[in-house]
Amino acid sequence: MFKRRTFLTASGLIASAAMLSGVSRAAKLAARRPRAAGAHRRVVIFLEGNGVRPACMFDPQTRATLEGIAGKEILSNRDYGHDDPVITQNAPLSEARALGALAAGQDEVSLVERAAVVLGLSSTNLGGGHSTDHGALSAARALGGPASATIETVLGQIPEVRGATPFDVVRIGTGVSNTPLNYSCCAFDKGKPAPVLIDPTAAFTSLFGSVSSGQAGSDFTRRKRLLEYGLEDVQRELQGFGGSSRALEKLETYEASLLEMIARNDQIEGMKDALMAVKPPEPGELDPDPYASTAPLERYGIQVDIAIASLLSGLTNVLVITMGAGSYYWSEQYSTLVDLYPGGQMMGGHDLRHADTAQSYEVLHELTARYVAGMARMARALEAVPEEGGTMLDNTLLLYMPDNGEKHHSNAEEWATLLIGGNNLGFKTDGRSVAFPKSGHENNRQTSNVFNSVLHGVGLPTDDFGHANPDSRVAEGPLSEIWAG
Repeated sequence: MFKRRTFLTASGLIASAAMLSGVSRAAKLAARRPRAAGAHRRVVIFLEGNGVRPACMFDPQTRATLEGIAGKEILSNRDYGHDDPVITQNAPLSEARALGALAAGQDEVSLVERAAVVLGLSSTNLGGGHSTDHGALSAARALGGPASATIETVLGQIPEVRGATPFDVVRIGTGVSNTPLNYSCCAFDKGKPAPVLIDPTAAFTSLFGSVSSGQAGSDFTRRKRLLEYGLEDVQRELQGFGGSSRALEKLETYEASLLEMIARNDQIEGMKDALMAVKPPEPGELDPDPYASTAPLERYGIQVDIAIASLLSGLTNVLVITMGAGSYYWSEQYSTLVDLYPGGQMMGGHDLRHADTAQSYEVLHELTARYVAGMARMARALEAVPEEGGTMLDNTLLLYMPDNGEKHHSNAEEWATLLIGGNNLGFKTDGRSVAFPKSGHENNRQTSNVFNSVLHGVGLPTDDFGHANPDSRVAEGPLSEIWAG
């Protein structure tokens, strides 16, 4: 038994299955009575590592408005001069440096009128620096580990969000690492980090291996058998177990985990037609193979494909896609952007961010633009599918944010945020920009308010998500500027 259990753990089965696992605090929060059942409610979070420079999300009309109020050029949110939120209706969002993908293209619908940009949000309580790690998605400072469950975990525990999907949450992404898993961004609960699959092949195998005709299919079958063998062993051990109550509890917990994974596999196998209809390219199917690429943006592209297919097929209603987020996962070399690098010379992500030149900023702005393009591709795929109340995009909120604020070595004073879709969840994604007063102002608002807006939108009216230290909260509740209460 123990050899098989060791193999299961070493092979990443338990870790990969943790994409689905629930936690006590999140479950208690989700147990509050949600709104009546209705159409699907989905949330997808795109988390960019090591900051999003707000300048790349400023459209010209919003900039002109804010500079008119401030009476000077705005170089950072410290230059903001307004005392109340400034809402710019019908803002030309696609004219912002990193938001060009929102514009209509050939055979592509415009997303400008389905989006909203939020500027001026702060989260100085998280510390800033290179990354706030689990703090970005929990809105609570993470020192030595997560202080609480992150937002996607809470969302995945809400029955009306989870629905009948096999996975409560799917967490995938990109980043520099010697392992296929990133434990720096997401958390099940306090002190319990959740894994993000940053190996696209592992992500494909975990989600679509059941309908793969290649190696991923063989791996899925092999792992399914190992789970069954493991269950037989642990149940045999339990039948005659005479050890301590603590050891018994561990065995029973292990049995429950195996039963849950086996049941999920059975459910996934019953979704064969739905999965086959949207299955992304398999590892080794394309030439060149994006799964084998070391270029972060190519790996990001295939992860977005996997994410889109996961939503369309009904594998999950909650997704996190990390792009070099957490610790040093962002210290990548963006080889497909080499022509933009100063002097055309490739450098690591850390050195690039320290270069502090207009040309290095251009690389970072283009990086955000490419990431947003992936988000826009997902939005258009969802918009193309009719669903109760309109389209899948109407019932899905896409949220884009950084994991540490406004720059490398940030002060976490501004978290430029982009929202797309979610109209049926009450979000005012109608082509507006919203700029809150600067950090430290009594009317400043925080990323925790965005998360509270999301929770209200999916039917869990929560006003106090985040902030392990309540004194760090500027105001409770959702943001009326982006969510209709």
